[in-house]
Amino acid sequence: MRRLLNELGSILLALILAIIVWVVAMNEENPVTRGTWGEPIPIELVNQPAGTVIVGDIPKTVQVEMRAPQSSWRDLRRESFRAVLDLASAQIGMNQLEVRVECSDRRVEIIESRPSTISVRLDRLKQANWAVRVVIMDSPPFGYEIRNDEITSNPSSVTISGPEAFVNQVSEVIAEVYLRGATETVERRVSLRARDAQGETVNVTLEPATVLVKIPIVQQRGFRNLPVRVVWEGQPAAGYRISNVSVDPSIVTIIGDPQTIEQLPGYLETAPVQVGGATADVVERVPLILPENVSLLGIQAVQVTINVTPIESSLTVERKVQIQGLPVTMQASVSPETVSIILSGPLPKLDALRMEDVQVILDVFNLGPGVHQIAPVVIVPEGIRVQSVVPERVQVEIIALPTPTPTATSTRTPAPAVPPAAPTPTPRPASTISSSVWLYPAPDRRNR
Repeated sequence: MRRLLNELGSILLALILAIIVWVVAMNEENPVTRGTWGEPIPIELVNQPAGTVIVGDIPKTVQVEMRAPQSSWRDLRRESFRAVLDLASAQIGMNQLEVRVECSDRRVEIIESRPSTISVRLDRLKQANWAVRVVIMDSPPFGYEIRNDEITSNPSSVTISGPEAFVNQVSEVIAEVYLRGATETVERRVSLRARDAQGETVNVTLEPATVLVKIPIVQQRGFRNLPVRVVWEGQPAAGYRISNVSVDPSIVTIIGDPQTIEQLPGYLETAPVQVGGATADVVERVPLILPENVSLLGIQAVQVTINVTPIESSLTVERKVQIQGLPVTMQASVSPETVSIILSGPLPKLDALRMEDVQVILDVFNLGPGVHQIAPVVIVPEGIRVQSVVPERVQVEIIALPTPTPTATSTRTPAPAVPPAAPTPTPRPASTISSSVWLYPAPDRRNR
């Protein structure tokens, strides 16, 4: 028996020595080391109570200190870790919660996470509907006004949501708009802002976050914008022509007696500019012809530039403006009804030009009722160029026709037919095309 016990002890001692040798050998080949994992681990929030919202910011990642064999350090990835913040036990108010870090490799021992605990403040989630108030941050130009009763936003109300304490602070939801000198209706998409009674921004969520704002801007009575029509007298020197006429500004604002202003045509004329015998550009500041009790706003004169260049060949045509794109339910009137067009191109083409070859189109498509200043479009044959149109813009007034009212019809006995009277011949008007090109020597002609 004693011999058996001695042999058993020897076997156990040998086994222990073998294990020790194996462990020492393994540690030498794959040593266990301690350190901090190089990448931050994202924190996953779980089990947040329904109807609650986290107030303030909390850490989004943690750093992990661990102990693991060298082979595990080589094989680990960020996806091997999971950092969890469990909110199941959290209450309304401040909570101190532990961050739990796990690793898919069982040989890894998590020693510490930084931070190990996180302070989380919970509040009840609240929603409310608020009407949008449009706030205009600047003023329209002088002579214009805002129709405040016609200001709209689409949608007119929004939903705000967030912590109950924050939502309770909201006193209004506003859309701030800058007009930036606009002289016509402003239609713009604007971001919304919720603010408290002191005007400070409240950090809540708005749905939608933007609205489409429409602010009607109209000209006040007693003010009016009119295009400028340049008037010149004489002709350049022989061998020279007028190639372009421009005025700055091309539209001016007048102020005065409302009744007088409303009776004015759709333009203002300059005092005559003399171009007789000119061989170079004529640049002058000239006054405008104004009726009594009417004055210019902001300026006293306009600068007229009449470009005078050597003749290639040119022609001045006066044509009636044709309206295009007007619905049958509307009526339009143009002022002035005719414009002067300065054309240039090869002389044979200009000599062969017929009156109907030149068309002046005023496109009013998509324009609503009201008074508009529009630049006409001139259509000419190929090879001929349009150098200038005077005036550069014309005024068109569009009105909506009243809807016809159905009337009862009655049956009448038709009157006996009467033979039509013979038509009375009428004299045909002379052509309105006037050439400004002559062979030397040039006769003395005038053109306005």
